[in-house]
Amino acid sequence: MSDSRNTGRLPARLLGVWAHPDDECYLSAGLMARVIAAGGSVRIVCATRGEYGTSDRAEMGSPRFGRFREFELRSSLAVLGVDDVHFLGIPDGECLEVDQTEMCEVVADHIAAFDPDTVVTFGSDGITAHVDHVAVSRWATGAAPSFVDVRYAALTHAFAERHAAMHDTLGLFDDLPGRRPASIADDDVVMRVSLDHGELIRKRRALREHRSQTASLAAMVGEDTYFTWWRDECFRLPTPAESATARAIAGRDLVGAVS
Repeated sequence: MSDSRNTGRLPARLLGVWAHPDDECYLSAGLMARVIAAGGSVRIVCATRGEYGTSDRAEMGSPRFGRFREFELRSSLAVLGVDDVHFLGIPDGECLEVDQTEMCEVVADHIAAFDPDTVVTFGSDGITAHVDHVAVSRWATGAAPSFVDVRYAALTHAFAERHAAMHDTLGLFDDLPGRRPASIADDDVVMRVSLDHGELIRKRRALREHRSQTASLAAMVGEDTYFTWWRDECFRLPTPAESATARAIAGRDLVGAVS
C-alpha cells in the first residue's frame, strides 16, 4: 500500500502498543484511519486504563475512572473504524514495576495472534519520559521478530521548534533536560502521515472522544491550534542500542532481532 500523502509504505496490518488511552490517537490516528480505509487491519494493545489521568482526587486512581477511560478509548477508535482493542490491565504508572520479560511475552502473543507487518509504539525516550511509555517501547521492540517492522512515534525538529512556546506553557516536557523533547531530522523519518483537512476533522472527532484528557487542553491552547497541532504523524527506526536493550529484556530465546 502507498499514498502520495504518506512517506514510507502504508502498513496492511498495524499493531499499536501504547501505555494509556489517547496515546494512540495523538500519535497515530491518521495512520490507523488510512490503514482501515485501504482495507487493512488495526489492533491496539493498551497497557493501562490511565486511571490516574485526572486532577479530580475523588476519581484519581479509581476503577470507575479507569472504566471511563476505557470507554473513551473504544469510542475514539470507533471513529477511526478500529474495534480490535486489548487492555493488559497494568495499574497506571506501574509498567516498569511488572516483570518485563513476561510483558514482552504477552506482546509477543499478540504479534503471533494478529500477525502484523508493522508495530508502532513509543521510542525509548517515551517522548515525555513517562515510565509507562518507556516500558511499552521495550516490550514491543523486544517482542517483535525480525520480519515485523517496528516504528517509533517521533517528533521532528521542526515540530518541536514550531510549538516550543506552547509546550513550555503547558509544561509538557518539564521532566526532560532543558524542558525540550528528543526530536529528529526530517531525513530520519521513515514513515510520515501528513493529514489533509478531512483527515484532521476525523482525528479531531477521535480526540474529542477522549474528553477527560482533551477538552480542557483544547480550550487552553485554542481550537485552531489544537486542530492542527498533530497534523503530521512521524515515525523513526529503533536504534541498534534500543533494539539490543529490548532484546536483552525479552530474552534471546523469545524473539529474533528487530529489523
